[in-house]
Amino acid sequence: MSQGLAKIRAALDAQPPYCSGTCEIPFKQSMLFYNTATSGTRKIDLLSPTQHQLESLHAACQFTAHANEHVGTSKGVSACRLDAAVFATQFSLGNSGLADVVGQALFEGMTDRRDIRFELYELNIHSAGSFVRPRKNSTAISGKIFGFLDIVFPIPHIGGICTLRNDEREWHIDFATMMSERRGPFVGYAAYFNEVEREIGSIISGHRLMLSYKLYFASVGESSSATISAPGPFELSLKTALAELVNDSKVLPHGGYLAFGLRHQYSVSSGMRVDTLRSCLKGSDAIVTRVLDRLNLPWSLRVLYRDGLRGCYAEQTFVLYKFISDLSQRGLMWSHWGAGEKMGPGAEFVRFVDEFGNDDEKRAGDYDKQQEDVVDIIQVTEIPSVTNLHSQYLAYGNEVTTGNLFGDICLVAEVPAKVPRLP
Repeated sequence: MSQGLAKIRAALDAQPPYCSGTCEIPFKQSMLFYNTATSGTRKIDLLSPTQHQLESLHAACQFTAHANEHVGTSKGVSACRLDAAVFATQFSLGNSGLADVVGQALFEGMTDRRDIRFELYELNIHSAGSFVRPRKNSTAISGKIFGFLDIVFPIPHIGGICTLRNDEREWHIDFATMMSERRGPFVGYAAYFNEVEREIGSIISGHRLMLSYKLYFASVGESSSATISAPGPFELSLKTALAELVNDSKVLPHGGYLAFGLRHQYSVSSGMRVDTLRSCLKGSDAIVTRVLDRLNLPWSLRVLYRDGLRGCYAEQTFVLYKFISDLSQRGLMWSHWGAGEKMGPGAEFVRFVDEFGNDDEKRAGDYDKQQEDVVDIIQVTEIPSVTNLHSQYLAYGNEVTTGNLFGDICLVAEVPAKVPRLP
């Protein structure tokens, strides 16, 4: 790997998929009201609850837990919860300033026309011995939802380390210690993207009371005007590294593409045009697009397809396509067809090369039939992407066999030619 690509990947690796900390809140935002099965409506002061208030809330949550299959040891959760429909709180993300803090931390230096919405969806109370096993939130399948926010109130407790995992890395958040080191009205928080796995260790003593929010982008009609912010150091270092790469006369001298594997998960469906995900990009994926815009490099979202059929008539080729293709719905196909022929018009053949124009041996292909139409492409970041696709199909030649079409949704930037191609 060249020094230029190493700098780009290092810049992208510097941004974790979460943020956490503490935030001061007004005293007047500390009350929570909830319904019980036997005693009607009750209230609890989230900043300074009594032991009786905590036990009463825990009992109300236990009743809900037994009545709702979402919570229970069979789901890997040994804690109690209340749905947002059965409680109300004076706590406000907007008044506390946390909405801005989380938005700026997850989308460093954002210049964004999409407003972030926070939807309160549950309360959890963890007592001694309760825990949450490693899991990703099942509600993240929605196309709008891009992450989650946990708010922890300063109730004394020991244990319950929060562990976040993503892409073979993990981070630990010790809310118990965080709470013990501060005084005054405040809350702890952790916001993370929806592909992050969360685990909460066992509570040794005391109680942890936590509000959980879904994070999603507002629809076009709901969004307010753009919020302009200065780019952060992470974005500036990425811009410098990318500019050095594309301005190098030896890199893609005849033009071509830079391919960035997406680092976050997105909701996709068969037949969709993947460029419609532009308004959903998050984290480092969104930052890459802003850097490309500042460098005046056109970009789009495409599916990079590789045909997994092996046989005497089939050779590996790579194509870029604008749509998600499911070949399992197309019936039998000739085994000697390339990936582009199987998908139809609009498929663009690409050849993987390194920064100096040499064939990438890991992705060698047979392009004899399309030599003049093949575009050089450099893999800048990891591929396969986090958002990837797979479909199977039946192909026939000498015999019927099963083929596999693998696809990765990538962010593709167009690099203009520096020298004319010889005829």
